[in-house]
Amino acid sequence: MQGAGEKLITPIIAYLIQGNGRNILVDTGCGDPEWSKVHHHPIVQTEDMLLLNVLKGHGVCPENITCVVNTHLHWDHCWNNDLFPGKKIYVQKSEMDFAMKPLPTQWAYYESEEIGLKPPFKKTMDQYELVDGDVDLYPGIQLTFIPSHTPGFQGVLVDTDNGRYLIASDCLGRFDNWEGNGVMRHIPSAIHVDLNQCYRTYDKIEKICDYILPGHDGRVFEERVYPPER
Repeated sequence: MQGAGEKLITPIIAYLIQGNGRNILVDTGCGDPEWSKVHHHPIVQTEDMLLLNVLKGHGVCPENITCVVNTHLHWDHCWNNDLFPGKKIYVQKSEMDFAMKPLPTQWAYYESEEIGLKPPFKKTMDQYELVDGDVDLYPGIQLTFIPSHTPGFQGVLVDTDNGRYLIASDCLGRFDNWEGNGVMRHIPSAIHVDLNQCYRTYDKIEKICDYILPGHDGRVFEERVYPPER
């Protein structure tokens, strides 16, 4: 809805929720640069950006992960699910249904068989825990149904000492999507299935959280942890 033709360098973000002895991983990132360049777009991925190395920097290894949450099943958010064998992976049932047979506009995002690829989410089919709507995952942590970017999208709502944070991921890919532009209060992503659904979701988000954390915005890394340490 703005900046047509403008090129942006954006990160692909996974979130680690820690508390009460739990390590909950939200999304697992994308494939390697060679694969991405051929099938999607060029990426930069240094050794220190690899998911397991990032987790190691937080003192976490795959065995320490309590569970995985996929906000949705696009290739750049579930590619590395198989690095966490035996762990439950939470996803909305409606997302799985759509991912199995997406609209043609989203074939590439799911790496669908329709274009001769094997969807990366299918590597871990025996690990999925399908949920339907808003679900309390643990005390103070809720899987929140926010259809938008995809019809089965979910965020993760986390109670903190500084209010409620919503890991919105690609429902609001950048802070600008939520903050608007002075004309529109919120700006929908260009990737969606139902624009009316997007606006209903934004109305819901306004009621349930104090802060949002997007899926592809470098401003996220201005803080190492949320709530910010002061």
